[in-house]
Amino acid sequence: MANFFSDNKDLQFHLQHPAMRKIVELKERGFAEKDRYDYAPQNFEDAMDSYRKVLDIAGEVCGEVIAPNAEGVDHEGPRVVNDHVEYASGTVRNLEAIVAAGLSGMTLPRKYDGLNFPLVCFVMANEMVARADAGFENIWGLQDCAETLNEFASEEIKAKYLPWVSAGATCAMDLTEPDAGSDLGAVMLKATWSEEKQTWLLNGVKRFITNGDGEVSLVLARTEEGTTDARGLSMLVYDKRDGGVKVRRIENKLGI
Repeated sequence: MANFFSDNKDLQFHLQHPAMRKIVELKERGFAEKDRYDYAPQNFEDAMDSYRKVLDIAGEVCGEVIAPNAEGVDHEGPRVVNDHVEYASGTVRNLEAIVAAGLSGMTLPRKYDGLNFPLVCFVMANEMVARADAGFENIWGLQDCAETLNEFASEEIKAKYLPWVSAGATCAMDLTEPDAGSDLGAVMLKATWSEEKQTWLLNGVKRFITNGDGEVSLVLARTEEGTTDARGLSMLVYDKRDGGVKVRRIENKLGI
């Protein structure tokens, strides 16, 4: 059986780096959760054992599921149906395998159903997924958007979205617009607060968005009336379950 972790000695070397002990201690905050969660590590050795086992599972999924599906995904490709994206059947199988293996929310805190792994483990898993199918990595790897929510969002937003990401919700970062690519300060998608609905209403167009029909999207929008530069922009969370986005087309990008 192919395993993209056990067959890669260079990748495994990262776990042997002397800095890992400090990284683990910081991430686990002195193993403060060892009595609260049954899957929280008791000590450094226990943590490293967990990392290796999970990365071994990730390597197996990459070698046995994602890599064999890659060619079929490229041939079939995604499609737009009723203004939304439907993935290729191989991509659907990839996502199902990833979720079944518990590989979503790798770096998120345990209170949000994450694994609380250091970022280095996520990067290693990301490298394996990219080796199996670089296009699929652009979908799975975007769960890193949840790190932005975990760092900057309110507790209410985190409690609503982070467990969903840990359960397998796909993500996207909606930045680029037809007239605002490399100059993101020129973004003009407008966000207006609705007192009636007690939420922000977004109006505008985004373009060239990787996994642009994701379930949880971070949207760069202009929240300050009359501004034309980056000081008038904010990042808002879009929930696909609320509706409102219409996908016009899928860009013809090779392999992604």
